[in-house]
Amino acid sequence: MNNIRKTTEVNKDLWVHDYGDGTFEVCLRASGPTGAYVYRYEKGRLKYSQRRSYGGVSSPKYYNFFK
Repeated sequence: MNNIRKTTEVNKDLWVHDYGDGTFEVCLRASGPTGAYVYRYEKGRLKYSQRRSYGGVSSPKYYNFFK
């Protein structure tokens, strides 16, 4: 996987990290200490979602769309 990412900020609460090769993350900022919700897509399919904040991250919830 390519470690270089391109970030596109849609507005102050929504941005996209594009890693190339059909891999990208959609990040939604939540108010308060909850941080951001991250949805990771690979090959155009949702792979997992995760909450990230300055206090830590949640375990990723994987989706079984690759079978």
